[in-house]
Amino acid sequence: MAPRARTDLQGHKGGIKFRVEQNISSGLGGVRSRIIGHEVSANSPVLGTVTLSQADIDVTPLSLLELVGNLPPTYRNTIFHDFTCTIEKPPGGGPPLVLSNTRTGVLLNERLHVFPPQGDVYQLQAPIDLAPVGAPDQVVAQLLQFPVTVSHNP
Repeated sequence: MAPRARTDLQGHKGGIKFRVEQNISSGLGGVRSRIIGHEVSANSPVLGTVTLSQADIDVTPLSLLELVGNLPPTYRNTIFHDFTCTIEKPPGGGPPLVLSNTRTGVLLNERLHVFPPQGDVYQLQAPIDLAPVGAPDQVVAQLLQFPVTVSHNP
């Protein structure tokens, strides 16, 4: 994330939950799912705690888990995500700053061999602009990269 200057956040921890909404009958098949719970946090010496939380699930497109190969089974998982980002200590001071993405973020892993994932890395497909909630034209930060390692923990 880059609020006016580059700030690296590493070691984010948290969780995400999905609910299957419908089957995909085209191609080799798959499912469409909805994020029904998400929150991750990271600590920054400059920004304090930075937390990403799920936003309005009714406007976010359904995520895709598609079977793309049979032997061995290979899946492509595309996660569509709208979220808020709370910065505990915004640059310039003041109360915590709550931002939201101005367009839906896309995380992708094209070569999963098991699902749920076990230590698989997803990559952000394009930078995401962040603006104060309710003011999408006032971009103040940008999420440039967001490599996410996903492991299922029952």
